[in-house]
Amino acid sequence: MKLVLDASVIIAFFTEMDDGPYLRLLTDSGIELFVTMGVVAEVKKEPAINRLRKAIKDGWISVKTVSSSQFDDFKGRFPMLDYAEIEVLLVGLVFKQCGEDYCCVLDEGPGRKIADALSLEKTGTIGLLNMLNKRGIIDKETKEKLLCKLEQSTFRLRESHVSANQ
Repeated sequence: MKLVLDASVIIAFFTEMDDGPYLRLLTDSGIELFVTMGVVAEVKKEPAINRLRKAIKDGWISVKTVSSSQFDDFKGRFPMLDYAEIEVLLVGLVFKQCGEDYCCVLDEGPGRKIADALSLEKTGTIGLLNMLNKRGIIDKETKEKLLCKLEQSTFRLRESHVSANQ
């Protein structure tokens, strides 16, 4: 499976929850992690940007690019999206068209709505925690601790997301 991560997911895992080890463990279970150049540009603050750059350098997160013409067309159709979300959705579309097993990992409402409209597979940070739990990478107690860290951070969690995804 291929996961295309938006900036909020990178920030949540590399800054708010666990410094990234759980994301890396996903790759050990056969999942490929991708970000786009827009995501890299959007993750500006320490320590997330250094951890992301190291993960890319170490090869356990890969960078996908999109053409400027694809980006411009998509931005014209969906002006409410930021550049990172647009790129995540475009990479998801490419994976979908190639018949790949993929999922776009987005937390922001507009990006998730467009993913639904395009029939793209999607989840969010909490869904990724659920995936870690279902794959046996973390137990339920660890998942709950990570959720508590998120709730105590600046990460925006809607109560409906927490209860619906537990």
